[in-house]
Amino acid sequence: MSARYAKGAFLTFVGCLLVLAVISWARPALAEKVYKIGTSEVAKYADALAIECPQPEIPASLHEECYKSCCLARFSISHEGKHEVSIISSSGSDEVDEIALATLRRWKFKPAMLNGKPVQSVRKIKVEFEVE
Repeated sequence: MSARYAKGAFLTFVGCLLVLAVISWARPALAEKVYKIGTSEVAKYADALAIECPQPEIPASLHEECYKSCCLARFSISHEGKHEVSIISSSGSDEVDEIALATLRRWKFKPAMLNGKPVQSVRKIKVEFEVE
């Protein structure tokens, strides 16, 4: 493995980890919200959390050139933690979008909770790619 490849893979890993940290792990303390329903009920809501987040495998062709881009993905997460994911804002490269989708399909989630019961939810995340 060349030093350039290792550095690029590390930067990609750090970039994805940073995005994940901002979206999933930094929010749990803030994620539990209290909603007033009507005039006499109170509901507690906690966002779905990513519990397994494999990193993308970047092909050698992208390591040969400097590449920096991002895409926006939308997760629809069931009350069982199963999900569907789609790209809602492209990176500008079909290849990079497909790498992002293939990786995000392998993620695993703990479902959102409403009053202690799992519920369906939607999450959007920004996936950043940076290869030097």
